[in-house]
Amino acid sequence: MGKLGGLDTVFWDKRLQGDGASPRPEPTWRRPASLTLAGLAFAGVTAAVVFLASAPAGDKRDVRCYYHADLTTTYPAPYAPHVTLPPYILAGEMDAGSEAATPLTLCRDTWDQGLMNPGNITDDLIPSEFQQPTAPANPREARDVEGEPPTAVPYDVGPGHFVPELTACVVDNAVAVIPGPAQVCNDLGIPAYK
Repeated sequence: MGKLGGLDTVFWDKRLQGDGASPRPEPTWRRPASLTLAGLAFAGVTAAVVFLASAPAGDKRDVRCYYHADLTTTYPAPYAPHVTLPPYILAGEMDAGSEAATPLTLCRDTWDQGLMNPGNITDDLIPSEFQQPTAPANPREARDVEGEPPTAVPYDVGPGHFVPELTACVVDNAVAVIPGPAQVCNDLGIPAYK
């Protein structure tokens, strides 16, 4: 066990018996590779956050006006026992070629008409000093914006109701207009509508 022709025989004896370590250091490519993988993972997360920040909706005719900044809560229907309302009202343009109104405009109109407060479920969003319109004394005299008799029941539906700040987001590839400031989409973990 000594030197044999310039070779360290002690090293080779241990190596053959499995007691020694390789004289070569770890390959240098492993450290940069792990850093590269960490960098790619970081870039992927960053891209996912950027994608989550805004997204298009697949069908702009499917516009959902949410009652609250809550995507799952359902509500009892005030005019139909044993019926549950989803967390939103559909207010999309139903004609495939129609681009007349934006999702925010559609939902603002729905709020303004009083359709977003069935059974007073959104009273918590209405400031106490806001004056809601009153129902006409004779419901048969009620008129909509065009002067026509309203087709919806109850008769407290009509212009002049409270409209909160609204933000367009994307839920299930559909436009979701949610009451709240611009960061409400991010707070709910959904992308903003672009």
